[in-house]
Amino acid sequence: MLIGQETETAFIKYYRSNRDFIADVPMLATARKGIPHLEVTFNENKQPVLKRQLSSDHELIHEEMFVYDETKVLKKRLFLNNKRGTDKIIHYGEQEPWSVEFRKYAVHKKDAVSFIGQQTEFVLNGSEEISDIIFRTVDNHEYGTIHLSYDHLGFLQEEVWRILPKEKVIRKFIYDFDIINDVQQIWEYGRKNQEISHVALSMAPEDKLYTTPPPRTGNVLDEADIILKELISKRVVTPVTALIPKTEWDRLKLANDEEIDIIFVSINNDRVRFSLPDENEVLSILLDRVSSIRNKYGELIYP
Repeated sequence: MLIGQETETAFIKYYRSNRDFIADVPMLATARKGIPHLEVTFNENKQPVLKRQLSSDHELIHEEMFVYDETKVLKKRLFLNNKRGTDKIIHYGEQEPWSVEFRKYAVHKKDAVSFIGQQTEFVLNGSEEISDIIFRTVDNHEYGTIHLSYDHLGFLQEEVWRILPKEKVIRKFIYDFDIINDVQQIWEYGRKNQEISHVALSMAPEDKLYTTPPPRTGNVLDEADIILKELISKRVVTPVTALIPKTEWDRLKLANDEEIDIIFVSINNDRVRFSLPDENEVLSILLDRVSSIRNKYGELIYP
């Protein structure tokens, strides 16, 4: 993985713990034998570029990569597992394209605060698919999230934008990929779940996917080869009139066999969190009262 010249090694230090790393209290290289430790690579500017957590047998547990901009300010942190799969990426700065686009819809001008130093976290959990994008202010306050859902073939199905902490849906995209006819459709819905736009695509360029190009163009995650390929490849706008499928909600089946249309949010501890169609309030119910949950595509969410 090539990140740039700033990753060139100048020297390596070893630490017993993250606490020692933050305090810059290194250990001797000879003292690391047989104990878990950190191996940290620095560049010529004495900035860490790679931090590896190693076991007592010197096996990789996980590692963290640091990326700096041309002014030597930290721009990204990449968190990798022991198989070098990317668990998450944190991008620093208010100009990150996804956060810029999100704030257009989530933050009213009268309520605007400074987003200098804000963080955008891309969650991958070791896969090649981004499952969540989380936005935080510089003081670590989460103000929004984008959740991405995929089908069993890896095609993007749904993209839901929520403001935090209320978890209110402010924007949603539904994707339908017709592999046989090579026609792909996108529906956009607003704050009140009203349809905003609908377009049929076949091998469309990424800058035609939305009414505004960002953040689908100029992807800043190319250093880690993380690109939402479903959003930016093999698409061309087509004049073909597309059929709008019947809208279906997620389905919650209770222990008494009663079924309810819902918008699934999450499962936390012993509760299911959801909202009802056309309602903004997030509700919850104990798992022991739930028989099953399926998404609108019929795929089992729980158990």
